[in-house]
Amino acid sequence: MNRPNDPENKSFFKSERYFESNGQWYFSTRETEDQGPFRSRDDATSELNAYLKTHAGIITDSWDEPGARH
Repeated sequence: MNRPNDPENKSFFKSERYFESNGQWYFSTRETEDQGPFRSRDDATSELNAYLKTHAGIITDSWDEPGARH
């Protein structure tokens, strides 16, 4: 998916957005800012969805639904 201001020939890579450290959960953004800590991965997922709504303006799928593309 391309955003209106994305360069045409830019390389992208996919990585896991969620990670756990010392029993706390975090998620990473495209801007490489780690967000957290959260008590659980479910909490991190909810906060990621809220973050995407705020920063992207829309959200189409949950990042944790089975079969969702990451």
